[in-house]
Amino acid sequence: MRTHNHLTTRYLLNILMALILVSTGPAAASEQMQAITLTLGDYQFTPDTIEVTAGQPVQLTLTNTDTITPHNFILRNEAAGLDIDIDVSARKTSIIEFTPEKAGSYTFYCSKKLPFMKSHQEEGMEGTLTVK
Repeated sequence: MRTHNHLTTRYLLNILMALILVSTGPAAASEQMQAITLTLGDYQFTPDTIEVTAGQPVQLTLTNTDTITPHNFILRNEAAGLDIDIDVSARKTSIIEFTPEKAGSYTFYCSKKLPFMKSHQEEGMEGTLTVK
């Protein structure tokens, strides 16, 4: 009887281990949220380069540190699953989630502009998203 209980316990432990491996394997990793934080201010993004993995969701937190200047974050490439245009008021934070579909390098920028002035992008407010 002792052998039977030992085999049953061992069998159940093997099933439990298999379930753990399945739930934490590549399928679970592909759904892991990638958290990125960008600061917008002084006509720049900090950091101005970010790297993410294709097919994995991204949570992007955008914080505007300027006291009166509004900014936005634009990132567009429909083939890569990127179509983002979000405003971030002065001293505010906005959060957006997206999933990049295609590897490559994509430019993001701020398009805000006062009349008769250069746009924020022309002032250097742009960066690069690299999707691997």
